[in-house]
Order: sequence, then structure tokens, then C-alpha cells
Amino acid sequence: MPNLTKTILVAAVIAVPLWFYVQPETEANIEQPATAPEILSVRIAQPQSISSYQPLVFNSRVEAIEQSDIFARADGYVESRHVDIGDEVKQGDLLAKLSSPELEQEILQAKAEINRQKAMLDLTEKVAKRYTNLRDSGAVNATEVDEKEAELAVAKATLATYQARLEQLENEFAYTEIVAPFDGIITRRLAERGNRITRNDAMPLFRISRTDQLRVIVDIPQTQLFIIDQQQAAQLTLPDLGNKQIDVPISRVSREVNRETGTMRVEYLLENAELNLPAGLSGELAIQVQERADAVRIPVNALKTIQGKPSVMLVNVDNQVEVKTVRVGRLDNSEVEILSGLITEDRVILNPNARLAEGVKVTVSE
Repeated sequence: MPNLTKTILVAAVIAVPLWFYVQPETEANIEQPATAPEILSVRIAQPQSISSYQPLVFNSRVEAIEQSDIFARADGYVESRHVDIGDEVKQGDLLAKLSSPELEQEILQAKAEINRQKAMLDLTEKVAKRYTNLRDSGAVNATEVDEKEAELAVAKATLATYQARLEQLENEFAYTEIVAPFDGIITRRLAERGNRITRNDAMPLFRISRTDQLRVIVDIPQTQLFIIDQQQAAQLTLPDLGNKQIDVPISRVSREVNRETGTMRVEYLLENAELNLPAGLSGELAIQVQERADAVRIPVNALKTIQGKPSVMLVNVDNQVEVKTVRVGRLDNSEVEILSGLITEDRVILNPNARLAEGVKVTVSE
């Protein structure tokens, strides 16, 4: 009996691994083939060539060709004011007169000092001349003569100092007359009769503007700087003039992009000989753009920023995604101008999503 039991155990040990080895294959232990990657479906559009170029339109402001705030350069009271806002003035016209009693008193004192010093100088000259004559006769020695000549030199120097002081005071007094620095129009008047004025005041007395010519100022984004045509006049539209268009030639380009706004200032010149237009108007400026034979348009929803650069995703001949960096021009609500990087035969993916990347296989949907 023990031998029979031992035989059965040995047979069982051999049979168990054999059963695992030869058991029939089931669905669970059959190795499944690898799942094929999903092929994404995309919609495409082809770039369109540009047959005509519309001008770029910017908000603009109109400013005087020349403008200056007029400050006092002397202390005093406004004795009289000769102009008011809106008055046309010529260069050198008297705008206001200041009364400066303190300055007038200083001038009188300076003149009195000069008169006294002239009398002193006359006396010193006579003494020096007499000592020179006495030296020749041997009545005085050379040292005494030198002393009198030194006194004469001091008297002359003192008179020159007093005269320079008087000249300075008179020049300062001339500033009590406030005159126009150039032809123009008084656009601000802040001085009234009786006002106390000092040369250190932060507030000007007047503002004068020359408006026979006007500056039309526009700030152009750096992305559009190199596509505007600087050889052609721009068209200024002023809503308050019934949207009449006025041609204005380019006048100045600042040649510096503002770091804060990313724009560069450009100025156009508006002739205003009849002074019909005031400074301070706002309007729209339409600037012609340079035509580019290789520029195309694509839907704006095809543009994407990849690694900080404007880019698009294309479907190549192998139906794989290809990423291209492009240079962007003008942008509107539905389309964007591509200055370089695309041709009309390209197939541009619309609304590219995060699942698309370089080399991904796609299929084009109708």
C-alpha cells in the first residue's frame, strides 16, 4: 500500500506541469496583435494669392507743426496783457508787460553807483597824473607813483564791474516784456492783470501754436513697419469734415520702436495755409502698403504659435504633418497675410490641435 501511494504522488507531480503545457488555448492567453495607431482626420485650406492690397488704416492725431509754452524770465506783476486765446500774432509781438518795482529800483541803484564811481575814477586819474608829473621833477619817489597808478587801476575795474551789473539788470528788465517767439495763434492764456509772476513758476503765461502746417501723427506697430509704402502719400479722413479724404505726404520717421508699446512714430504733413483746421483733431490715416508677389492669405484659424514663433501645420505629400514657421503681415477678423513661408500649393491644416505634431500621419477630410 505505501508503494501504491508513492506511485500516485509521483504521477501527479509529473502531470501538473504537463497539463499547463498542453492545455487548449483560450481567448485570454492568446497573444493579441498590437493596436494600429489612430489616424487623425484634418480639414485643410490652400493659401490664396493676393490680387489687390488694401491700405492699412490707423488712428491718427493732428498737432501743430510748432508749439511753445511761454514762461516769464523775470519777476513781477502782470501790468498789461495784449492778447487773448485765438489771437494771431507775429514774431516779436508784445503779449504782456510785467511791472517789477524791485528790479527797477536795482537798476536805479546800479546807475547811481556808476555815477559815483565815475566821479571817483576822474579824481583818481587826476591824482595819478599829478604824481607822475611830480616824479619827473623829483618831488615824489617812484613807489608813491606806483601806488597812485594801482589805485587808478582798481577804480577802473570797479567801474567796469558796476557797468556789467547794470547791463545784466537791464537785460533782465527787458524780459518784463513777453513777446511772441514765432508767428502763430494764442491757444492758451493763463496770465491776467495783477497776477504775481516769478521766473520759477511751473505754469506758463501763454501757449502759442503755429498751425499753417500741421503734423499728422500715427504710431505704427513694428509688425507692419516694413510693409508700408513710404513713397506714396497717405489719405487722412477727418470725421468732422464729412469724411473728406486729404492726401498727406510723409514728413518724419522716428526710427525708434517704443519698447513699451511696440510701435514707431511716423509723421505726415498737412498744409493748412488758410488756418481752417485747428490742432488737436483726431482722424483715420490710410497708408498704402508695398505689393509683395510672394505674399498669400490664409484663414486666421490656421495660424498657431509654436516655440514663440508664428507657424502653420501642413499636410505633405506623404499625408504627414509638417510644421512651418511663417512671417505674418496684416491680420483681420477672418484672414491673415503671410509674407513668406507658404505657396499656393501648400495644404494648410485648419484649427490644428494639441494631438498634431511633426510627422503625425493624418487623413484629409472633405
